[in-house]
Amino acid sequence: MASSSATAPPRSGSDAGEARAAERPLDLHEGICDPREFGCSRWPEHLVLLNRNTGVFRPGRCKATNLCRYCQRLYVVETVEMLTLDAMEYAPTLWAVLTAREHLTRKDTYAHLRQLRKAARKRWPGIEWFVQVEFQRRGALHLNLLIKGVPVEDEAELHALLSSIWCKRVDAEPVGQWVGAVTEAQGVVRYLSKMLAHGLKAEQAPPIGWKGHRTSQTRGYLVRPAAVMRQEARRALKLKREFWKLLNAHPDVPADVVDEIATARVEEAETHTWTLQPTPGHPPMQPDHLRLMREAALTPFRRQDVVQLPACADVTRNRLNAEPGGVGGESGAPPARGKPGRRPPPQVRLTPDR
Repeated sequence: MASSSATAPPRSGSDAGEARAAERPLDLHEGICDPREFGCSRWPEHLVLLNRNTGVFRPGRCKATNLCRYCQRLYVVETVEMLTLDAMEYAPTLWAVLTAREHLTRKDTYAHLRQLRKAARKRWPGIEWFVQVEFQRRGALHLNLLIKGVPVEDEAELHALLSSIWCKRVDAEPVGQWVGAVTEAQGVVRYLSKMLAHGLKAEQAPPIGWKGHRTSQTRGYLVRPAAVMRQEARRALKLKREFWKLLNAHPDVPADVVDEIATARVEEAETHTWTLQPTPGHPPMQPDHLRLMREAALTPFRRQDVVQLPACADVTRNRLNAEPGGVGGESGAPPARGKPGRRPPPQVRLTPDR
């Protein structure tokens, strides 16, 4: 009986292309998301963004990184680019991972990290770090720290210090904590792209609706303020997209020409104006429907203790209104300043001495 390899039909062009693509290393987007999921699913269908200069319609995005997978993915890509630009000027030296058996919340980690840095600054006054939160499959979170200001030679000493303080404050063991060097052989840029983008995977990403900051950094970690660095990262990503488009469309064009054309396109796009418009061909929305959609969109961000008042509040308000001189009482006195439902302050008259 002939083997299956001998009787198998030859691969088609698409199959051969898929085989070659499978052999290449994954980039920042491949292998971490469903390719069918494209665009923000929370953006309303009846609204689009109109480019006043070109007349192009495009859907927007909600930018809620804890409620939308698409916006979450773009945020992480932007953060990786920001840290890469920062590392090109002042690279981190060490990488640390802090884990715990208990299910910590993001709010709990702030106090723990504050005490860790307070103790570390006694030994290394210039220590700074960037924190990224990742979730394990069992639901517990762990912290990834990019550390600056500590020599590579002090790796073991830093591990002993962080492990001793961390394990005293949380349910953890020193063997579960790790500190390693960001080696020059790997390259800082590749190291950041690989380690930080690892959190894009579905099992590492926080669940939808999770509340908390996925990343944070100490005040002196970035070479410039975070808002400025993010603007630079967005512009760098725009340049990369233009490079990719030009190289795919014109592979024979020299690199310096591609650089000039891409830079000119990005500078021109920065002068364009975008406005919010109804989607062409979509039925107009009624005012009541728009109001209900706005209220539904704001519901996750409202405080529950403000939406509904307890029943005793009405009893207290009615009792105060019934008293003479109270708020809205029979005496007709104007309501007192301050919070509603309180008695007016006593009136004191000052008379001159005789």
